[in-house]
Amino acid sequence: MRVPRTTPHPMPDRPGVAPPAAHHDLEEVIDHVIACCVRNEAALDRHGRVSVADLMDAIGQRSFGPLLLVPSLIAVSPVGAIPLLPAFTSAVIVLISGQILVHHEHFWLPHWLASRSMNAQKLDRGLEKLRPVVRTIDHVLRPRLPWLTGGPFFYVIALMCLLIGLVTPILEIVPLGGIPPNAAVVAFSLAITARDGVWALLAFGFTGGTVAWLVSLLV
Repeated sequence: MRVPRTTPHPMPDRPGVAPPAAHHDLEEVIDHVIACCVRNEAALDRHGRVSVADLMDAIGQRSFGPLLLVPSLIAVSPVGAIPLLPAFTSAVIVLISGQILVHHEHFWLPHWLASRSMNAQKLDRGLEKLRPVVRTIDHVLRPRLPWLTGGPFFYVIALMCLLIGLVTPILEIVPLGGIPPNAAVVAFSLAITARDGVWALLAFGFTGGTVAWLVSLLV
């Protein structure tokens, strides 16, 4: 899908990081994130930590699906149990979704968020635990009903991810409450990445279920 050009305000490029031009499956995205973690574990100047900016650079600032996928996937992984981490992943989702809606071609994050970091080894291990699930998903991921991931639906998906990102920190009050909405963002991201409208439908279902669950908590 073509996105109109605007004057970009991208995060600065980092030497030694060469993201691919496109991502075709979920495991490929995971591999790039894990490779970033391994690099930072070995780099003396990184002190064994990986920042939000490092992750964004590793997957590329034009890859809309993977940019939404990585923070949501981290939030549903075992690493998502780290205090305050879901709040940061939600902030990233909100900012990326918002910039999609205003047709930004490159994504910008404020320094205070881009510089947030976590233990690279913990992230590496957490994502490795998801690899069997990731491979299963890749086997059923294929281009289907592409009209549900392009045109106006592309921006509907971005709007849904924005709203989910805003609501998720509230749901985190409930134990494991952030998993359903982040799972919806994962599904939306996979739909965009693979142009798989079936996953878009699944994501809309996840979102509807999350809304119904939230309403049941309030009444």
